[in-house]
Amino acid sequence: MKLLLRILPLACSAAAAASCGGGVERTPLVVEVGSAAAPREGAPAAPDAPGAAAPRDETPGDHRFCGWLHEFLGDPASTELGYDTFAARAEAFDAVHPKWWRVASPTTFENHPRGRSAPFAGFHDRRVLDRTTPGGGRTRLVPLVAAVDRPDVVAVHAMIHDPALRAQHVAGLVALAVENGYDGLDIDYEHLASVLGPGETVEAERSAFSAFIDELSRALHAAGKALSLAVPAVASATGVFDYEALSASADHVHVMSYDYHFGGGAHAGPVAPLGWVERTVAYIGGLGVDPRARREKFILGLPNYGLLGPEAPEGGGAVVGCEPLGKCLELAGDGYDTSTDHMRRCPEDGAARFAAGRAPNQVLASGERLFFEDLASLEEKVAAARRGGLGGVTYWSIGGEPGGAAFFSMIERHFPR
Repeated sequence: MKLLLRILPLACSAAAAASCGGGVERTPLVVEVGSAAAPREGAPAAPDAPGAAAPRDETPGDHRFCGWLHEFLGDPASTELGYDTFAARAEAFDAVHPKWWRVASPTTFENHPRGRSAPFAGFHDRRVLDRTTPGGGRTRLVPLVAAVDRPDVVAVHAMIHDPALRAQHVAGLVALAVENGYDGLDIDYEHLASVLGPGETVEAERSAFSAFIDELSRALHAAGKALSLAVPAVASATGVFDYEALSASADHVHVMSYDYHFGGGAHAGPVAPLGWVERTVAYIGGLGVDPRARREKFILGLPNYGLLGPEAPEGGGAVVGCEPLGKCLELAGDGYDTSTDHMRRCPEDGAARFAAGRAPNQVLASGERLFFEDLASLEEKVAAARRGGLGGVTYWSIGGEPGGAAFFSMIERHFPR
């Protein structure tokens, strides 16, 4: 098997450039508010009267296990593995979130990467459509709409501060969900603090983003659609993402509890140290001023990838990703270490000194160190989510899971249907 080593952007922001087969629609599409496109061939049927649909009645336990699908950059085989794995295991998932859309401007959305005309590999793939609610399956289809690259993030920043643009953006998202017969949308708008201009504040960005999510939630619910979010792991309300406000509006909040160390960073280390994950879980447990902000709405995100690079900042070389974990395990071989003292000396850690927990790692012949997850280290984090009263777990991304069938059995033990 060819080993995949690639740079991973922050959080779950992997963009794609390759294409694959498997029944993928190839026609690029731009959706602009005010000129709604007709549903594509192969898309699930839309309801006859979306405006008359009753709001969804979601219960916290109906989203206990979900996952993302995406196109692997330059690696069609791994993209196919993800879609094939979902097809084989669809009944295990309560919802699936394929990355099929991205923000192209404050009022438009595209089904293809910036700079490429072909759609995301896997867009409206029959392996998903036939095994989710549009095809009669139990798994809900809630595609991801992303804004992770700077031009797209700048567009979101402009939109949330302009009431007219915000209203058009919300209308466009509702149209995406209704016209394609999706069960809802999963919103992944990242890095908003990185695009603030002179005189702009994180506090104003937080307020504007929360107001946007509340407006979007009301509009989607009125159309009978669900809203979930992907947000970074935090332990306070000082950043852009206000857990309490967001969870009061959205049906579910996927907490991306990974990328503590990340591709392109100064050095390699554990992707999701257990102590850091537990701190976020504890913070969620302390929410609840707003009775709608229940901890059961929060879904803990797990990493199905690892990192390879110099362990010390002065070591030189690039930190790159190894995705999915099946490839990391092959690269590590037998006899890898399961503990590390890295977090006791990590310059990123400051004074926090988070416990690493089980931290599989291996020094390779190149002298670089590979940090990754195995089934047992992922189970530590799943158990933390269960103890903390969270509603379930998700992961980036489906395919190549450590342990194969044992991974799905482990999830079922901690979060049974």
